[in-house]
Amino acid sequence: MIIMKNVSIQGFKCFKKGLLFILFTCHLSLIALFGCGYSIQRQANLPFDSISIGKIENRTVEPKLQDKFQRILTETFMEYGFRIEPLSRYVIEGSIISFDLKPLSEKSLIVTEYEVIIKANFILLDTKTNERIPINIRRPFVTYFDVLGRIEDILMHKEIATNRAIKDISLEITRSIIYSEAMRAKS
Repeated sequence: MIIMKNVSIQGFKCFKKGLLFILFTCHLSLIALFGCGYSIQRQANLPFDSISIGKIENRTVEPKLQDKFQRILTETFMEYGFRIEPLSRYVIEGSIISFDLKPLSEKSLIVTEYEVIIKANFILLDTKTNERIPINIRRPFVTYFDVLGRIEDILMHKEIATNRAIKDISLEITRSIIYSEAMRAKS
């Protein structure tokens, strides 16, 4: 009888812990979904549904930067629900003004940390009205990377950091278009 009572008490304790865990998980899920200030963006909430990627000019000495911008900007727009169409009413164009790779720290006369800084300007062209709407990117985009070793490792980490900075700029452009009051008024 005492053994059965112990088993049922332990079973109740396990059930209670499991129930508390489930309630806690549900509570956190609800807070994460509704309480953090973010909302799920649907295509119906976009100011327009399609966009075209126009000319992106590379004014830097860094090769193929415009191609990376084109690819990552296309991916970012598609992630947010825009369709990429060559004959869209809205065309995004821009120029990469500067690209800097600066050493930040060294150890035994070998650079161990670098900084990648990219500055760019973009506009949204409304082909129906020929209006040029500036996309406000006020700050340069900076990423960092640590590296020790061969030149191949440095180049690989530089590539990753550059893509990360371009992704950040692409996100800023996309958010600026989605949340701009001027864009909302046009749609």
